[in-house]
Amino acid sequence: MMRKILLALFAVMICACVSSAGTNEIVYNLGADPRTIDPALNNALDGANVDVNIFEGLLRTGINDLPEPGCAESWEVSDDGMTWTFHLRENLKWSDGLPLTASQFRDGFLRALDPETASPYAYYAFFIKNGEAFYNSRAARDDVGLSAPDDRTFVIQLEYQNPLMLDYLAFQLFQPARMDIVSENPRAWAARPETLISNGPFMLESWKHGEGGEMILVKNPNYWDADNVKAERLRFVFITDENTAYAAFRAGRIDYMGTVPPQLTPMLIKTGQAKVLPALGTAFCDFNMNRKPFDDVRVRRAFTLAIDRRIIVDKITMSGQVPAGGLVCGNIPGTTDAQDFREEGGSFLPERADIEEARRLLAEAGYPNGEGFPKVSYKYNSNAGNKQIAEALQGMWKQVLGVEVELLNEEWKVFIETRNRMEYDIARDAWIMDFVDAMSILEQFMSTSPQNKTGYNNPNFDEAMRNAAYEMDHVKRINYLHEAEKMLMEDLPAAPIYFYTSLEMTSRRVRNIHKTALGWILFRNAEIVK
Repeated sequence: MMRKILLALFAVMICACVSSAGTNEIVYNLGADPRTIDPALNNALDGANVDVNIFEGLLRTGINDLPEPGCAESWEVSDDGMTWTFHLRENLKWSDGLPLTASQFRDGFLRALDPETASPYAYYAFFIKNGEAFYNSRAARDDVGLSAPDDRTFVIQLEYQNPLMLDYLAFQLFQPARMDIVSENPRAWAARPETLISNGPFMLESWKHGEGGEMILVKNPNYWDADNVKAERLRFVFITDENTAYAAFRAGRIDYMGTVPPQLTPMLIKTGQAKVLPALGTAFCDFNMNRKPFDDVRVRRAFTLAIDRRIIVDKITMSGQVPAGGLVCGNIPGTTDAQDFREEGGSFLPERADIEEARRLLAEAGYPNGEGFPKVSYKYNSNAGNKQIAEALQGMWKQVLGVEVELLNEEWKVFIETRNRMEYDIARDAWIMDFVDAMSILEQFMSTSPQNKTGYNNPNFDEAMRNAAYEMDHVKRINYLHEAEKMLMEDLPAAPIYFYTSLEMTSRRVRNIHKTALGWILFRNAEIVK
């Protein structure tokens, strides 16, 4: 009882720190305080949900989730498909009122590719002529196929044709850059409102870091489409605990949130207070293949088969998630319209734990009934849902394999850094697709990918992924990706757990907030109901 009282008091204290939603202000619980909102450095959904509202590329994501004209009003492609010419809108400006020019798009793209920037998404720009060579210090900046013949014309020459070209250009990485500001402080310019000059529908006014902190965005009067931006002010609060956030929502101090307390999820869905949305993503756990015993595929497979995915989605997540039989989720294009990628590829893993095979494999690896198995841990970032899943995995591995797994939770920013440095045995991971394409999740496991946090290195997998990147024939390309996923599921650097759905709760005082299937939350059409 005392614990419940303390939690309730803590919730009230946090709520008191969140200013009441004003008449011209929409309050959104972003969750974690973003590690960065630099579009070249961010690789987390929280940072992306800031970036999509304060920056805009040549294209932007439309309300139909498809790329549409952004800063570029039109474009054309050469007959051979290798040169794209974009025409910027007239009188584009930055949030400080200075002109936005094509040369600044060139600066932004080059910054994303510059090895000194060390962008985790730099490989997305390798379709640009000499982009990969520049990233690997084999070509000069001036050799990269980017040019700005005049202030409103931006030309991209390709290394290879890319079927996702327009989707890529709507992604957060491909933004213009104000190098007069960025060059002064390349790692921290985006952390201060006075130096974070942007070009999207909103701009940063203030940022108070840490749990219980907040970020204030205000309407950018210099945005080209400012007349259609209704909200004057957005308040993004940082509340990682779902119970505390829900208490703030119930008290009218939050207008929109994308997570709910796990124990309340079925009731909130049933009563219509929470809405289930389609989502494209996979929850999984990484194995550190550079550490024993997870350098042994038999151990990785034993741990993977010991997971009862059906129990996790039915008893813990309870929001319509689907047990993951592979790494690529459903609703991703296959070779034809008859089946999606997941249906074509089939299921590589059972929904229920394969107890007999898991125990056989662990014994074959030298650890019968878990005997002699070294001390290992599972790391996860702190929140109630992650904790429940971690405890379920711990129990399954103990019950099926006889193995003790220590649970270690870390605050989000710390967790991201330790996972990136591969300071873990097993670690929680998840991937919300950046594009509606199987490559989006598979390519992070390439040996050359900055996103590879497992130590996985399979030359045959890399070759299949490169073949897919260069292939314009749709059927051949998807078959290369099927081949790549099959290898990944044989080697199991990661254990898929479930495919995502998405939740949202919206107060009655706001409308037209759009959450895409990729998890991005767009506020440019949001408005307060009078």
